[in-house]
Amino acid sequence: MSIKVAEYEDVTVLTVNDELTMDTVGPFNERAADCLDGGCFNIVVDCSSIAGFDSAGLEALLLLQDKCEDQFGAVKLCGLDQTCAKILEITRLARRFEMFEDLESTVRSFR
Repeated sequence: MSIKVAEYEDVTVLTVNDELTMDTVGPFNERAADCLDGGCFNIVVDCSSIAGFDSAGLEALLLLQDKCEDQFGAVKLCGLDQTCAKILEITRLARRFEMFEDLESTVRSFR
């Protein structure tokens, strides 16, 4: 799994290039922890290259969301394909996250 981290002023973008599953969630959690340790609490997860989630991946997103909300921040998702959006809808997690089509509009939504 590769995860790119980019900074847009006070917003951090994590771009995940793989599935977010039990087998790959470790590196995601490490990068997310680095962001939180660095004081970044407004995070975009760019899902445009994510092929799918399992329960461990969804749990990682929820845990990150909870930690950001504790610091008055948020996690927002962008670039979800139909399969990933459907997973969030079926699990009723779509209401926990703001979702956007593209990265630019997601980053702008924090302002």
